[in-house]
Amino acid sequence: MVQPAVADIIDDARSRLAAVGVDGPDAELLAAWATGRSLGELRVDMTLGRAIGADALARFRAAVARRAAREPLQHITGLAPFRHIELAVGPGVFTPRPETELLVDVALDHLRHRADAEPLVLDVGTGSGAVAIAIARESDARVVAVEASPAAYVWARRNLAALSPATVLLHADARDAAALASVGILPGALAALVSNPPYVPHASVPADHEVRGFDPQGALYSGADGLDLVRDLVSLAADLVQPGGLVAFEHAEQQGPAIVQMLEDAGFLHARTRRDLAGRDRVTAAIR
Repeated sequence: MVQPAVADIIDDARSRLAAVGVDGPDAELLAAWATGRSLGELRVDMTLGRAIGADALARFRAAVARRAAREPLQHITGLAPFRHIELAVGPGVFTPRPETELLVDVALDHLRHRADAEPLVLDVGTGSGAVAIAIARESDARVVAVEASPAAYVWARRNLAALSPATVLLHADARDAAALASVGILPGALAALVSNPPYVPHASVPADHEVRGFDPQGALYSGADGLDLVRDLVSLAADLVQPGGLVAFEHAEQQGPAIVQMLEDAGFLHARTRRDLAGRDRVTAAIR
């Protein structure tokens, strides 16, 4: 039996996905995953009119069906790119987004201007470990990542073991002072506290089916205005961050002014909000 050409099955998949509102390179990415080829190799196969093998074709068709049902691409492939790394992801953990890279940039910029060796950084609600791993790999900081969700903790442990084994992972609520103290996080010890916390108000169900249906609720919702955990983390940071240290939070576009006010009320200085590449307010940071 003659197998179809790679280019033809990708064209068919693009049309099928576009019909349900999935645009972009998903068809090519799924074909590369199904065939075990890089995107560059796949495009050579397309140009030369090469056929796809029977096993790879079956994997590809099953993956396209899942994507057409709006299952996230990262859950199908099991991988999510973030800065210079690829993270293992799946059910039970929040899929890292490109806009969260701004949180890492803010932290790294602060750390570059510090004179102390091996500054201590705490990443609260690490999820897949994306932020903690990026900071650890791109600076000389000692990083502690904390995650309360048992399901997310499993993914974080897997990613840290593969990508940043020196990073300490704590399965705990960050508001548990004894748990933090067990890994050396004491009052005034932190050069930076960073977090991409849950920040969706309970009544604001996300319109995006892929967020609503697949991201864990514990990583999305936090009180009537979405800022319950941020309030607790501001108080925590006021105790744990040393003078001159940083606190930084990712948040929704409209939440910057409220977070600036919280930080100023807690005695932090130079609170300001930074915009992501789409021009939306995304990260608010301040200095202790």
